[in-house]
Amino acid sequence: MTLGELLGTRVRDEDGRRLGHVHDVRAELRDDRAVVTGLVVGRHGALERLGLGAPRAWPRPRSRDVVPWRDVVRVTRAGVVVRRPPA
Repeated sequence: MTLGELLGTRVRDEDGRRLGHVHDVRAELRDDRAVVTGLVVGRHGALERLGLGAPRAWPRPRSRDVVPWRDVVRVTRAGVVVRRPPA
């Protein structure tokens, strides 16, 4: 699966709870190559993609709009499954 195919993919946690869709991908440049660090998901992720602000700027106790790549359990054409957030 390419990054382009990942955009728009449904994202759920391990319990099946919907977190939204992949709106963008976060990456860092390391040794002249891009390394994926997170997935931008959900309603606020869509607003960020449109240039209307970043989730970290909004007064929210916990942002689930950027899922760290390390929390991704599996990626298939049917969707992305991520670890459930700690309680």
